[in-house]
Amino acid sequence: TVDSTKPMTVVTQFLTDDGTDTGEFVEMRRIYLQDGKIIQNSFTNMNGIDKTDSINENMCQQQKSLFGDEPDFQEKGGLANFGKAMERGMVLVLSLWDDFESHMLWLDSDYPLDKDPSEPGVSRGPCSRDSGKPEELANEC
Repeated sequence: TVDSTKPMTVVTQFLTDDGTDTGEFVEMRRIYLQDGKIIQNSFTNMNGIDKTDSINENMCQQQKSLFGDEPDFQEKGGLANFGKAMERGMVLVLSLWDDFESHMLWLDSDYPLDKDPSEPGVSRGPCSRDSGKPEELANEC
């Protein structure tokens, strides 16, 4: 288990169908390094999603289907198209922003709010449904 109170290194691997830099992108895997130890990512544990510890086309399709989400990633070409975009070069950008519409609940709370938290994909983390209000966060910073 990763101890979030201690330094760690997060490694993201972009794997291709033939294991080369020129193959088709088919899987994204994450591992963690902490205190000299490799910590593998956890496995999915939901009925309707095959057991996996990485992001792959099958997991993406099953998750969208189970959660009742639109298959927008697949419609845009999925991992194969993402891989082509990476070939053109990407820059990792981190940003902080206010979310006046959904209060960032989609990230770590129940979302959408009009759905029952017991439905697959609705309960996304431990934060309260009334957290993340931009006007409150701005005053806390």
